[in-house]
Amino acid sequence: MDDLNIRKATVDDSDIVYGMLKDMREGERRLDAFIITPEEFKRDGFGENKYFEAVIAEDKNKNEAIGFATYYFGYSGYCGRILYLDDIYIKPAYRLKGYGTAVFKYMAKVTIDENARRMECSVIDDPSLNTKTIEFYKKFNSIDGHGKHLYLHGEVLKKYWEST
Repeated sequence: MDDLNIRKATVDDSDIVYGMLKDMREGERRLDAFIITPEEFKRDGFGENKYFEAVIAEDKNKNEAIGFATYYFGYSGYCGRILYLDDIYIKPAYRLKGYGTAVFKYMAKVTIDENARRMECSVIDDPSLNTKTIEFYKKFNSIDGHGKHLYLHGEVLKKYWEST
């Protein structure tokens, strides 16, 4: 995807990512639960003591942010270091064009580069909101029995990153 740039978000991107996060919650019909302020978001993701990190996806041709992912590292008593992909979002006008897949693949590489053994994420198990996302995750045969959690690890994670 020559028109896409994915990079680690900086403090200068904080308001842009926060705005897209708010748009995402509105699309999920969960805006009432969205209580974090822009100041808290900036402090917790870009301050001295970070609780999460973010990447931003940009349309190079339009010089516009089109999506993001937020994530953090944790630890599993089963496999050690894990990357938890908390949110991934692509603006509606850019969906179904491969941008979400590109961001997801980028996060698989971050997992490998940071020596984490597994990437985890959860999906809202509501087909009225998330049919495409649920179908995307099912491609990996790594969803738990409830259809809510995805686990990519070992060779599956490596093969996904290396695929074109």
